Amino acid sequence: MTQTQKIAPCLWFDGQALEAAEFYTSVFANSRIDHIMRSGHDWPAGKAGDVILVEFTLDGVAHQALNGGPSQTFSEAVSLSVVCEDQAELDRIWNGLLAGGGEEVQCGWLRDRFGMRWQLVPRIYWQMIHEGTQEQVTRVMAAMFAMVKFDIAALEEAFDAGA
Repeated sequence: MTQTQKIAPCLWFDGQALEAAEFYTSVFANSRIDHIMRSGHDWPAGKAGDVILVEFTLDGVAHQALNGGPSQTFSEAVSLSVVCEDQAELDRIWNGLLAGGGEEVQCGWLRDRFGMRWQLVPRIYWQMIHEGTQEQVTRVMAAMFAMVKFDIAALEEAFDAGA
């Protein structure tokens, strides 16, 4: 792949870059592995022939997975946010990312089996937050804070309460 996207997230793994890229591309539509770069010689995090970098596309957006070794791990300070069109899409991606040992967190966040944080947000949530009155926004935010995974019906109920 010749990267045409100017900025692409580079995710750091400890020997699991290809496994992670294959996992992520299995969860999202319009996704693929674009290129696998292997080392021609031994290097600080591996041996000759090991995968160094995987370029992959998630739903049309370029990403990189680097086998950089154990010195850097994911933290709560960075997450990938996914806008979901409806509850079915949100549920499918949520369950996909949790497969194999992921962990639910709060407010639409989860941690996948590699430790990467994701937040799955329904598009209608953003519409409510941007277009609602202050009272509606307050009710939607209160409902969201009580959720682990977003529940669109509960958000709509909170938005419409008092109407």
